[in-house]
Amino acid sequence: MSDDQDKLKEAFIVPAPFDSPSPGDCILKSIEGVQFKAVRQILALASPVMADMFSLPQGEADKVPPEETSEHLPVIPMQEDAETILNLLILLYPTSLLRNLGAEPAIKLAKAYDKYLIPKDRLRISVAPLYNSRLALGASAVRLYRMAWELEMVPQAKTASRYTHGIPFKDLYAELPLEPLEKLLDLRRRREEQLDSLIEAVGPRLRMCSGHAGRDETLFQEIAALKANVRQSIQVPYPEQSSSAGVFFGICKGYPPTLTPATRKGPRHCDCFAAGCDWNAMSYALADALQKFPQCI
Repeated sequence: MSDDQDKLKEAFIVPAPFDSPSPGDCILKSIEGVQFKAVRQILALASPVMADMFSLPQGEADKVPPEETSEHLPVIPMQEDAETILNLLILLYPTSLLRNLGAEPAIKLAKAYDKYLIPKDRLRISVAPLYNSRLALGASAVRLYRMAWELEMVPQAKTASRYTHGIPFKDLYAELPLEPLEKLLDLRRRREEQLDSLIEAVGPRLRMCSGHAGRDETLFQEIAALKANVRQSIQVPYPEQSSSAGVFFGICKGYPPTLTPATRKGPRHCDCFAAGCDWNAMSYALADALQKFPQCI
């Protein structure tokens, strides 16, 4: 055992009903060496893998190997850390659900559920609040999207997919299985195809002066400038909550939030573009277009 694991073992406090004074007939031992007393019948009812493990004849069980505690209880070495085992036991016992579960512990717990073939109804209830946390989704968007997909939590997977827009493809490819990856790629394709629906909310030909609007080259340059800014603006999870069309399209300062005006690059807008614009009407048109724009899988 490493020094770090020794420190974790000493620092981790096992609560009831899994501590030494609690009732139980076996010990689950974490990878750091922390011991949890448990009732085999509860574990066996929840997990067919654990049921098979407990039903092994003593000669085969020695291969685990079970050790003996001072109470002469069999010790089952586990490959999970102490936090994951504690969270697993809390959900398996008919006591209470987990509260304030973080993203990383939830992902580890979901893997343990898969490993031990445990039904996931209570797990889904415990991890669902994560998908209401913009902080958690912003920090672990791809991993939470994958967990929701694998737990068949469709609304939560859709929510998490909103936070993946600005993540490079190579990072998605490294983390996701094929099917959920294809869903995100299809979302990106649909968003690119429908960029024009957002540009139409501005009406670039109508907003430019007659001298510029009549020249296709200038008009196409203006549309390219708008698209460059729109691609940045729609990387956020909820672009419909932006303040106005002017900042959304990069015509006025303050948007997109993913790129400051000082570092924004791309073609310049026609100098006459913003003159006389009805920003309120444009913002209403943009809000309507964003309601129809693909935001999630």
